[in-house]
Amino acid sequence: MPSDVFIDGARCLERIRKLYKLWHNTNSEDGTDVLTHENDAIRSADAIIIVRGQKEDDFTYSKTAAMQTWLFGYVMHDVLVVFCQDSVIIFAGSKKINYLKKIESEQNNKENAPRNFNFLVRKDNDEKNFADIIEQIKQSHQGKTLGIFSKDKMDGTFGEQWKDCLSQHSFATVDISASIGYLLSIKDNEELGLIRKACEITGKLYSKHLKDQVVNTVDSERKVKHSKLSEGLEAALSEEKFVAKADLNNVEMCYPAIIQSGGNYNLKFSANVDNNLLHYGGSSIVCAFGIRYKSYCSNLVRTLLVNPSEEMKNTYKFLLACEQLIINELKHDVSLCDVYKLVREKVENERPELLNKMTNNLGTALGIEFRESSIAITSKCTIKAQKGMTFQVSIGFSNLDNPQGTDDQSKVYALFIGDTIIVNENEPCAIYTSSKKDISHIAIVLKDDGSDDNEDDDAPSIAPRRAAIKENPKKDSSAPEESRQEYQKALLRKLNERAEARLTSQDDKVSSERTRKILNSYKSEGQLPQDPDIQDLKLYVDKRYETVILPINGVATPFHISTIKVISK
Repeated sequence: MPSDVFIDGARCLERIRKLYKLWHNTNSEDGTDVLTHENDAIRSADAIIIVRGQKEDDFTYSKTAAMQTWLFGYVMHDVLVVFCQDSVIIFAGSKKINYLKKIESEQNNKENAPRNFNFLVRKDNDEKNFADIIEQIKQSHQGKTLGIFSKDKMDGTFGEQWKDCLSQHSFATVDISASIGYLLSIKDNEELGLIRKACEITGKLYSKHLKDQVVNTVDSERKVKHSKLSEGLEAALSEEKFVAKADLNNVEMCYPAIIQSGGNYNLKFSANVDNNLLHYGGSSIVCAFGIRYKSYCSNLVRTLLVNPSEEMKNTYKFLLACEQLIINELKHDVSLCDVYKLVREKVENERPELLNKMTNNLGTALGIEFRESSIAITSKCTIKAQKGMTFQVSIGFSNLDNPQGTDDQSKVYALFIGDTIIVNENEPCAIYTSSKKDISHIAIVLKDDGSDDNEDDDAPSIAPRRAAIKENPKKDSSAPEESRQEYQKALLRKLNERAEARLTSQDDKVSSERTRKILNSYKSEGQLPQDPDIQDLKLYVDKRYETVILPINGVATPFHISTIKVISK
């Protein structure tokens, strides 16, 4: 455990009270039953066991880790916690016990709170302590059934000792994973703040790093593997500009970032990151990742379209409408299966050819664990959404045909979008991931260098090299005749003003304005050319934008040629 451990005793005790309220099936403050028929397994437990053995080499999601984090704020190894009818037993090493005793100091005998805490310190021979724990379990309710997390392992010496102790007694067990998942799914204000911060970091990483990397790769026609882009995103977590005002030690990936293109798509968050090269020949590029902040998760899914056809654009817009339907209908006390049914009906009625291509799962509750599988927007989940629940909602279509594809890899594409949201009471969900996803922000249209460009036009907004530009509906050839005429009038007026300025000897002013515009070679750092010489901190000349890029203090710094007075060898 870190040296600056702080256990919030009051918060821990309040959350223990929530656990007992759920366990004893106490009605909530508004008089409604806090349980649903899918998480009532906890009712049959006479005692609840949370045990964690030795520290694992790699982090894995588990109910034990989630429960410890929720209660104590940390994951603790070699700790046994037993919740009995009227008491809580905590069995751990002396240092951990000293930290955890802060909980007892907050004990206030409120309703649903345990009457006492029993702290037991581990010693060389723990047989007596184990025997005392077993005796207290037998006195809790009927003393026969233990509530456990059946999928969680009890590894290490401590875990093996506890398993050996239990094997000497004939306790029945019941898996309470779904019950605890429901308990943890409804967030308090502190938890919502952490998820909101995680979403903020996720949005910055996508908009300021991953999207720029993908667009620049497409624009420069470099060969970059999906795995390389994924690794680069994780490396960016160490850069403060993406995680401003956040403790870097508390920022990590929820799962390895998923980048998919070139006809091979698996729209699941368990998909492995492959080593295929990023493909951008008139196809789709799926990007999915999430950031954990102080153990709380977020998720974001976006699809970038390269030279999309009208059919691809229309299907993507329909996908956006489907996600919006989820967000609009996912409200307090609405069954998750009903939300799924509404989306399915929309697809069946409006685009029936997409029905068998739609993802089967439209989202899950998320929090300390990235995915709570027992609370999912599927056809079979009858759990009702509750105010304060957070979800990662996601929907996609796979195996879509693209007849206009330029090669075999672009003949098949997929669309996938997703966001992190919070359930409200009587209004649509609030979206925590704010990265834009309308067609004008995800379509990359490649324009040849030889095409006619007005030299006064600004540099393209998302890629400077091969004129990869975002789809801009304002420049659509189908704009009304009136709009085109207004634009032509404005352009003519501008040209007349410039001509008048020249004729009245105001050339200096015009020249000054022109110079200031030219000096802005790139709009952002992400638009710098992705050339190996720049990465190796060598001098580089960008002929297209008449810019010299110099390494200054280890940072690639662009200078327009008009700012350079003398060049010498």
